[in-house]
Amino acid sequence: MSINVLGSIVLPNRVLQGTITIAEGKIARIEEGFPARAEGALDFRGKYLLPGLIEIHGHMREPGLEHKEDIPHGTRAGLAGGYTTILDMPNTRPPTTTPVRLEEQIRRYTGRSYCDFAINMGVARDSIEEVRRIDKGKITGVKIFAAGHATALTTIPHLSELAQIFEILGERGITALVHAENQELIDHFTHRYREAGKNYPAAWSEARNLSVVLTSVLEMISLAKYFGVRLHLLHLSTPEEFAAVEFGRSLGVDVSAETTTVHLAFNSADYAQYGNMLNIAPALRSPNAQEQLWQLLRAGKIDAVVTDHAPHALEEKQRESVWEVASGMPGLQEAMAVLVTHWIRHFGRETLEEGLMCIARVTSQNIARIFGFAQKGELSAGKDADIVVVDTEQPWRVRKEDLFTKNRWSVYEGMELVGRPVATFLRGELVYRDGQIIGEPQGQWLQAVP
Repeated sequence: MSINVLGSIVLPNRVLQGTITIAEGKIARIEEGFPARAEGALDFRGKYLLPGLIEIHGHMREPGLEHKEDIPHGTRAGLAGGYTTILDMPNTRPPTTTPVRLEEQIRRYTGRSYCDFAINMGVARDSIEEVRRIDKGKITGVKIFAAGHATALTTIPHLSELAQIFEILGERGITALVHAENQELIDHFTHRYREAGKNYPAAWSEARNLSVVLTSVLEMISLAKYFGVRLHLLHLSTPEEFAAVEFGRSLGVDVSAETTTVHLAFNSADYAQYGNMLNIAPALRSPNAQEQLWQLLRAGKIDAVVTDHAPHALEEKQRESVWEVASGMPGLQEAMAVLVTHWIRHFGRETLEEGLMCIARVTSQNIARIFGFAQKGELSAGKDADIVVVDTEQPWRVRKEDLFTKNRWSVYEGMELVGRPVATFLRGELVYRDGQIIGEPQGQWLQAVP
């Protein structure tokens, strides 16, 4: 049995008014035009059909931090945001840093995830050798925190320990996914600001400045070059870091890089209105740096855009001192609308379809390529029928009662956005429509194809 889905189909190089035919969970064919009789078809004419989004940063907070988020809540938020695949992040309690914990995490997702899922393994200072024991076919790569909670074993601040990890990754052909900030510089600037009593929200960006991120990005590129490691740089926030990525490629390093919806939607001037709610790591940058990120995105110089969905309880965001605030925020459900809305603001509604093709590349196609998910990433025959239907006409005012994330708060609450997903298909099944999740969890564990 097959079904037809009608609408404006966003392909890699054009937008087609046409019909997607789905059979056995796959896209059977894509045809221009609409059937003379549309009875039985799912008719989304006037709306855009994009490939299902892929989130590299799935902080679902299980195990150990379920008061912030859990797999069912977070992956339902994913479906409502058009995400059909989520890569789990390992900074849980305990972190996913051993083969045993990896197997436990796969079981934890199985039967409870509304999205397809894959696992990013972690690494800790006291168990670096565990990376030699992992079945590399079961992970997307190894997440490395070059900076983080200074006392956490999963924070790897010393180049000597990072070199040990990169050496193993190079020998085994495993991708390094790196949170690239320099912990020594963070400690230096943070101590200076705290001693001076500077605890206002913008102090976060001032202390975690360009030198903090650019130094670390160049260090990671150097290690990747020497040890022959495929490198993916997480949540870059400055144009200088993307220049460093281009430099790395000129040296022959296999390196890709992403930015986040938050860095594209907000800049350091926004602390005046939103305060510590905007506290993320890496920090927000100047309006000028943010504008340069948008230009790089349009020029195809940014490989991926992610949400870095990192929920915290609201009280953890509302502490007075910036140094006591939890860093991170939820954002899966709002991401598509945020990207569409801000693309229009920056480049004009007349460029909307160009923007949708760009968004599809950086939220799906490129990510599938980087991580080896050959069945995902674009609308074409033979691929999984992962589809998000986007309404670019009807405004959406973000309300907390519409959110699926466990804590049900959003920095975007009250904003009027366009580009809200109105339907999501996972492997051909309609799993979300008009604010409602349809059916039980159907997410499957994905393994990359080398």
